Amino acid sequence: MSSAIPQVSGVPAPRREKRLVLRVLEARRQARIDDLAPKAGSLSPADTGEDAPHVFVIELSDAAPPHFAFIGEAVRPRGLSAIERPDVAACPEDSVLGAIARQWPEIVHRGVPVTRGGTGVNDGLPVLYRGLMAPLVDQDGVICTIIGAANWRVLDT
Repeated sequence: MSSAIPQVSGVPAPRREKRLVLRVLEARRQARIDDLAPKAGSLSPADTGEDAPHVFVIELSDAAPPHFAFIGEAVRPRGLSAIERPDVAACPEDSVLGAIARQWPEIVHRGVPVTRGGTGVNDGLPVLYRGLMAPLVDQDGVICTIIGAANWRVLDT
């Protein structure tokens, strides 16, 4: 008897999830141990694959204001340094990254991933955006990092 696995023709390949926020959320779920929030070192922008240009990471510390540890090229607002680790407060308010990242206190307060979306402005253009921010914890289970992702489309004017 043959041990070959039969090939089924006409069966479509699994589809890639269309929504960025759900793909990044899935990467976070895969980094979890049991049902606990993933550790900060267990998930990086590189783990999001093709979505890394839309990802950002916020580091939280008692000693310093929240700051970006990583900002993907697609989500980086004009004028925000690619080299420095700017404070979240330095992010332009009229950017998608600014609109989403400024909500970091809610993530710390709630302790769960949160998605947000709506209309806003990015690089002077009206946009419809969607974003995700999700907590990562230190070895004591305290939220120390937030990983996020955002994308948008320009609205017809």
